[in-house]
Amino acid sequence: MIGSGATAATLIPAIAAECGHVTMLQRSPTFFRTGRNAVPIADELRELGIEEAWIHEIVRRKILREQSVFTSRSFTEPEAVREELLAGVRAHLGPDYDVATHFTPRYRPWRQRIAFVPDGDFLEAIRADKASVVTDEIESFNETGILLRSGEVLNADIIITATGFNLNMLGDIDFTIDGEPLVFSDTVTYRGMMFTGVPNMAWVFGYFRASWTLRADLVADFVCRLLNHMKEKGARQVTPTLRPEDADMPLLPWIDPENFNPGYVMRGMHLLPKRGDKPEWQHTQDYWTEKDEFPAIDLEDGAFRYE
Repeated sequence: MIGSGATAATLIPAIAAECGHVTMLQRSPTFFRTGRNAVPIADELRELGIEEAWIHEIVRRKILREQSVFTSRSFTEPEAVREELLAGVRAHLGPDYDVATHFTPRYRPWRQRIAFVPDGDFLEAIRADKASVVTDEIESFNETGILLRSGEVLNADIIITATGFNLNMLGDIDFTIDGEPLVFSDTVTYRGMMFTGVPNMAWVFGYFRASWTLRADLVADFVCRLLNHMKEKGARQVTPTLRPEDADMPLLPWIDPENFNPGYVMRGMHLLPKRGDKPEWQHTQDYWTEKDEFPAIDLEDGAFRYE
């Protein structure tokens, strides 16, 4: 299994019991978070006879709050969070396992995605010797498996690639505007959902560090409000446009690499729109801010050109 993230960590425990042995080959380690795949307070509330709608809302708010606190701590207390995550791995693998080599990333927590391991199943497969981890780089494939840079050969019956995908922007659709091809990377993102010079188009892009559907809901609500506003105005077209006060605004990469920098994003950064240094021209990745800002967006702001 080539890869070190959520895909590999999900597949390995699912197939480990059905084969002789699974080896995870990774170029560099990933942070993993372990825990019960359940929310205890939900069970307790059900025992108390609380209505399911209330339980859903309470559990939702609890998870969102805990995610927010954890994310914030990864910026303000990165070393403490790192040690907590590694302690969770050691608890499953034991004190003699080489966690420093195979489970200690070079980046701070949440600079790339953290994979959740329910009940430590992936780690327990390693402890049971049904799976193992090799940290190295691929030199080449050969007739028996994979030759590594170190000179070691990993013999394999089946090789599964669980990493290395490339971003596909706009579904490979060749958009044109008035006969001219759309160069997506020349646009500036309006709050990560619309793009300068591109009329009547919004895309749904969620949060890297929280549930994707949270932002999908915010974008959907905004688009419905915008459509109703256009209907009231009698407008058939709306195009995000930089305002006069944005003329000297610096244009930056779509996301700050110091904030979030997985390989698949860095490799595809040249395909993505630009961002500015103002909140309306950024994709903030901050649900707690956007949940209040999106409903308050002024649809008559100069950033919207109606026709």
